[in-house]
Amino acid sequence: MIRKVIVILLLSAGLGILLYLKPWKEEQIQNPRIIDRLPSADFIGTMNPLELVKELSGLINYNKLQYRQFISYDFLLSQSRSLGVNLQNPVYLFGYENGNWGCVIELNDDSKIESGLAQLKTLLKLEKKSIEGLNFFYFKPEKISVFHEGNYLLVYRGTNFPEILKEIHKAKHGEVKSEWSSFLSEDFFKNESLVIYSNWKKFKQFGIEKAMFAHDNDSSNFKLKSYIKKISPFYLTTKSGPSLLKGKNTQGNYVNLHLNIEEFKKHPDDILYTELIKLSRKYGFPFEDFIKSWQGDISFFEGGNTIATEIYKETELDDEFNPVLVEKQRTVTVPAYSSLLTINNNFYRLYAKLKLKGFISEEGDKIRFLISPPLTKKIKKNKLLLYSGGNPVVKNDNLNEIQWLYKGTKYKFRLQNVKGNEINGTLNFPVRKIAKENFKVKR
Repeated sequence: MIRKVIVILLLSAGLGILLYLKPWKEEQIQNPRIIDRLPSADFIGTMNPLELVKELSGLINYNKLQYRQFISYDFLLSQSRSLGVNLQNPVYLFGYENGNWGCVIELNDDSKIESGLAQLKTLLKLEKKSIEGLNFFYFKPEKISVFHEGNYLLVYRGTNFPEILKEIHKAKHGEVKSEWSSFLSEDFFKNESLVIYSNWKKFKQFGIEKAMFAHDNDSSNFKLKSYIKKISPFYLTTKSGPSLLKGKNTQGNYVNLHLNIEEFKKHPDDILYTELIKLSRKYGFPFEDFIKSWQGDISFFEGGNTIATEIYKETELDDEFNPVLVEKQRTVTVPAYSSLLTINNNFYRLYAKLKLKGFISEEGDKIRFLISPPLTKKIKKNKLLLYSGGNPVVKNDNLNEIQWLYKGTKYKFRLQNVKGNEINGTLNFPVRKIAKENFKVKR
């Protein structure tokens, strides 16, 4: 009996000490932060709207966009305050390969956004819907869904809103998605007003670890600065080399690339090398033979028309009135094409394969490459020239750029630097035609 009493007393004393010292704390459940809610996506980014409209003001006014007074710093700031939206902090963007996209915006006052959406409901005929007890607005013509709670507003355009809403609404504190954690810790493009980041699986297929893009502009052009990082080195560097002189006609499509590729040739097991082989095989192009015969320079220009001499045969009667074929010449107007490649002795093997596969066909002393007009072929030292019309002028430069016309807009990409496993470049295009077609422009 005494033993039992002693045990009970010891247990009581131990329990008392534990209760007094409280070596554990009751777990406190913290609400998720906005960065915890951000969903996984192929492309993610941040936008500082107030800074962005400041930078775009010159471009907007130069192109005289109608209602441009609604895309101004003062207007956005006043509207954000009246709606309880915090535009002084970043807006978080996300998008997917299939074209679906969305954004998450910080709220200062959830009640103000509710009244604002109620007004918008009458103007745009928004439908009020519900998923698992969560109410949201839906704009059917554009498949846009709008949801808000607590300190955030979700805007989403796409077809799988229930999955996105579930992922965002049920997020937990401290569980930031890996891609967002990597992106938000980046120093590259740190102070830009619009930045897009991606470690998309299709980039990884080519050995690309990540790609980043940032906005820039002047009064007439939009510029997208780019940064690409590969898992392994690119085994490439830029150099100077021969380029076709375009003259005054710069409205066509052109390519100028000058690369040191000898190191690249030594790494046929590199993921970029092997993926380019796979891609070329889909079209039957002998990439391996091409890379062995290429010396790193390519210059191509297509645009406008030129005068060329065409040889043809015509049936005539001779002195004895017998029909004979007579070879004649005439001048014709043909599309202007010219291209230049620096090559080595392996080129003749490549040329034979291109003929065999139908990429090249010969017509007398001329050749056709796919659907090109008849081209004159000249090989001088290590340069291959193909051209319609007059002999093009060649000069040396160190510009690495591509220009392509698409729906009347001229897009130009300039490769600025390749170093180790990193590439930097800039995509530049005028916005006037795009703005005219997609926004009301007042002249």
